[in-house]
Amino acid sequence: MFTVNTIVHPTDFSPSAKGAFAHAVRMARRHDAQLHLLNVAPSLGEDPVRSAFSVGAGEDSMFKEMEDRARDLMEALVEEGRATDLDIELAHDRGIAPGPVIIDYAEDHEADLIVMGTHGRRGVKRFVLGSVTEEVVRQASCSVMTVRSEADVVPPPPVIDHMLVPVDLSEYTVPLFHAALNVASTYSAQVDLLHVVEPLPMPAPLVGAVTIHDLVPDPTDRAKEQLVRLAETASDDAVSVTSHVEEGHAAAVIVEQAQALESDLIMIASHGLSGLESFLLGSVTARVVRRAPCPVLVARVTPESSDD
Repeated sequence: MFTVNTIVHPTDFSPSAKGAFAHAVRMARRHDAQLHLLNVAPSLGEDPVRSAFSVGAGEDSMFKEMEDRARDLMEALVEEGRATDLDIELAHDRGIAPGPVIIDYAEDHEADLIVMGTHGRRGVKRFVLGSVTEEVVRQASCSVMTVRSEADVVPPPPVIDHMLVPVDLSEYTVPLFHAALNVASTYSAQVDLLHVVEPLPMPAPLVGAVTIHDLVPDPTDRAKEQLVRLAETASDDAVSVTSHVEEGHAAAVIVEQAQALESDLIMIASHGLSGLESFLLGSVTARVVRRAPCPVLVARVTPESSDD
């Protein structure tokens, strides 16, 4: 079960962040969750590179002005997003780097989900969300939804009709699938299950000489059978589930399939197994987050044994 009671939305008020805010609002409304808006300012006085004597006496007042300005912008964001009916907490914090502040804030408030943009603006009053987002995705203890936006263009309101759910047929698969069904039901979305059969890594002289087909009988057919059995476990008849098995490198195939299937959301596990039969590793998830044409929900799921 994908339970969402508390959502944290870090914002620097950039177009990317505003696009993520729309998704955060919709998730909060669908799950009746509390929504925290968090703005992080650079904590210049704590920078070990700076001399204590270089910290001006007016620095506290400067941060107070930044906090007041951020609160005004957050209140305006709530009004513009027609979210005044939600339970919303406005927060302003400081830190040398925004990533750890976001992660700590989410943990302190027992957040179930962080929703954030993938890019931000540069400058003293803005933080760059590209590297920050990847840090949060890797280190946050809760699930993270990332929302991509073109520079200076606020994405349209979120419409989630098709969800792509990559699975590695490990013990992460069943809990991820059930979590995806829960999310799909909140959006009335169709689920596309995807398994990628990857090339078997071999020493350079053997590349092309040996494939996984030579070692595992009919891996594609075997994967299709497993996906069919998995889809049959769906308890919500209102959610349509379609299975897909492709061959190639996981991250590239996931992105390609998201484009081909016109996916509105990719829901992927944050971790997988090491070894030849799995692909949902941290590096794959990170590449999907960076390259996906749609929002990505990186789910923290607890592994369990499947019935396959």
